[in-house]
Amino acid sequence: MAIFVFVAAVLSVLLRLLPLPLENLSLLGALAVFCGARVRPLWLAVVAVLVTRLVSDAALHYRTGYGFYGSMAFDYGAYLVVMLAGFWMRPQTALRAVSAGVVSGVVFFLISNTGAWCLPLNGQYLYPQTLSGYWQCLVNGLPFARGTLAGDILLTPVLFHIANLVLAGQSCVSEIGSENAAS
Repeated sequence: MAIFVFVAAVLSVLLRLLPLPLENLSLLGALAVFCGARVRPLWLAVVAVLVTRLVSDAALHYRTGYGFYGSMAFDYGAYLVVMLAGFWMRPQTALRAVSAGVVSGVVFFLISNTGAWCLPLNGQYLYPQTLSGYWQCLVNGLPFARGTLAGDILLTPVLFHIANLVLAGQSCVSEIGSENAAS
C-alpha cells in the first residue's frame, strides 16, 4: 500500500507540473479521497496528502514563482476535508468513487475560493468583503474549477480501480507464497 501511495503522490506532483490543455487537472483530490478511505494510520494519510501538495507547490514555485500564496492554507484545509469525505464515503464501487470525486471537487472549489475571497493578496483584497464579492469570487473561480472537477471525477475511480487491481495482485502473490511454504 505504501508503494502505491508513493507512486500516486509522485504522479500527482508530475501532473501539476505538466502543461496540460485543461488547467488545474490534478490527481491530488483523488489521492486525498483514497488516503482518507484506505490509508491507516490516519496521520500517515494526512502526511502523504499534505506533503504531496507541499512538494508540488514548491516545484511550481521554483518553476514559475507562483507556487505559494496567501490563501494556500485554505487549499490544504480543503484536502483535509476531502480526506474526511473519503473516510466517510469509503468508495467501494465505481459509482461511489465518482460521487466521492464530485464531493472532492466541490469541497475544494468552495473552500479554496473562500480563502481567495477572505484573505488579502499582497495587502489588498481581491474581492469586496460582501456577499456579492464572494459570489463574484466563485464565478471567477469557475474556469479554474473545470480541471479540478474533471481530475477528481475521472481520476478518483481510476485510482481506486488501479489500487484494487494492485492489492488483489499482492493478495494472490502472498497466497501463492504461503502455499509454497506449506508444501
